[in-house]
Amino acid sequence: MNDPKHRTSKPGSSSPIDAECRALKIAVDVAEAWHKGSGPARPEVPLGVVATIAVAGMNAQRGPELAQVLREQSPEEFITIARYTWAVTLHLRPDLTAWVYPLLSWLFENTDQQLRARIKRTADAALDARQLDLTATDRRYAADLLGPVLGALRAPSNAKVNAQMYTPGDVARALTALTLDDIKPGRSFCDDTVGTGGLFRVAAEVIRSRGLDPADMVWVGADIDELAVAATAVNSVIWRLGPRIVLYVGDILTQPDWPAEAQRRRARFLEQADGLFAAANVLDFLKRL
Repeated sequence: MNDPKHRTSKPGSSSPIDAECRALKIAVDVAEAWHKGSGPARPEVPLGVVATIAVAGMNAQRGPELAQVLREQSPEEFITIARYTWAVTLHLRPDLTAWVYPLLSWLFENTDQQLRARIKRTADAALDARQLDLTATDRRYAADLLGPVLGALRAPSNAKVNAQMYTPGDVARALTALTLDDIKPGRSFCDDTVGTGGLFRVAAEVIRSRGLDPADMVWVGADIDELAVAATAVNSVIWRLGPRIVLYVGDILTQPDWPAEAQRRRARFLEQADGLFAAANVLDFLKRL
């Protein structure tokens, strides 16, 4: 594992702009592969595929070797690896289960051959676009990959991916620089239009640059888009934001006290999940959601 207090600006590392350009390239290639041929849009499936590769890459010793291994798998074998990846991840982080589930439901379907082929084709496109060069290295701290992927999957055309409603890194950096002054462990960062977590990423970047650990902070975010919130939950793992994260899916205009409600939902879920996790494995538990 990498040191959570690392700095992305160390000599020899790519610039944030390079990482963001790589993320956009991956996003376009993934969207093209997913939409090739026929089939329903279902953006949660390809977004979940990219998230799976990202999480798997964090646990691998060597990204290039993992890429080769994943390419060699059959569609059925890739899905089996995806199930194992999430079983391990959510065993370690059960608090994320309810939030990431919208990206994982395809793991429990009786998928037909066409859908399995689309899933593997999409995974291969992400690997061919060198996703692991981004998400299996320290470069992952310099870009939000899942935001552009979600935008590309929902865009009428790939040419419009840059217009999607995620926060580009340069804008996020400018906004964050204006709001971060004295940072101490335990500080809470709240974003009520969190999207895929772009502002969280840049805040974490600033925190690390000051020799602190983002895992010592509290991260609270809300969005009406459950896929965006699911992506933020995955990004919290990718960016090592730590376990003190609370997310809310819903309209904050109808729930002014949403941070407290999000905390209550999280506590209720973990209370219910604790007994079930003891009696069943994580994947069996997910099937009951």
